[in-house]
Amino acid sequence: MKLLCIRILFLLTILPSNAQVEGVIVNKNLEPIQYANIWNLDGSAGATTTIEGKYRVEKANDSDTLFINASGYYPLESVYKDTLFLEPIISATDELIVYAERITLHTLGGAHVENLYFNPGNTPYMMARHFSHTKETQHLKYLDQVIFFAKSNVAEATVKIRILDTDEFGCPSYDLTPEPIIVQIRRGVRKNKVDLHPYHIKMTKNGVFVAVEWILYENNRAPKPGQYFKGYDIFQDYRYAPDLVSNRVEKPNGYRYMYGEWYANEQFLKPEEKTGEKPYIDPSIGLILSN
Repeated sequence: MKLLCIRILFLLTILPSNAQVEGVIVNKNLEPIQYANIWNLDGSAGATTTIEGKYRVEKANDSDTLFINASGYYPLESVYKDTLFLEPIISATDELIVYAERITLHTLGGAHVENLYFNPGNTPYMMARHFSHTKETQHLKYLDQVIFFAKSNVAEATVKIRILDTDEFGCPSYDLTPEPIIVQIRRGVRKNKVDLHPYHIKMTKNGVFVAVEWILYENNRAPKPGQYFKGYDIFQDYRYAPDLVSNRVEKPNGYRYMYGEWYANEQFLKPEEKTGEKPYIDPSIGLILSN
């Protein structure tokens, strides 16, 4: 069923090296949306909106297709426009909120440090891991903490944490929080903990995805630019911190978000590589549940 998440990719255009587009992303009330991530759909570059909702995508022109994804809003695929509007996701809330007791905690995922790292370069990937609601954890209704390991080569990197529902095909769906969860990461290889208790997120029937999403802000830029491709053109651009630690696993639960679509990580493993005790690679993300 995971194959339903996959779309065949095409290179769209070849652009002059000085091309770029810029604009603003707002909601229906004309309020700017910060931390919205924008992909040039050919995968050559991306951007993240500022507090004013402004963005600029290098190496793109006004004939390119952009894909916008922001916490709490429906994704949007559109040709370039000066102003792009996002529609909020209206989620039903309980009439009576019951707060987590946090008496019993249970950790899922077994996240740890291995010498495996992932970095998306100059585009705003998400790397996600699925967590099921099993018989062992059915008495624990709330998401308490996220754990993830990352390596940063800048002093204070920032990332987004996304908590996503699971759709009928077992793929990542919409946000379970209306606003982005922003986390700061210090330099080096570190274990990061994110407190979810204030958000009162309940575990869903089909489980949840926890995703780390890159933010293309200047404070996350690597010190030196690298080489990237758009069609047959080569251009220089910056990669963005941090690198996400990954773990070898026997059964894969990892997904990556790129070009406006979710892809199962196992799709990127060649048949000859599917050997050994733990042939698959998942992001080093863990989840703590509470009652």
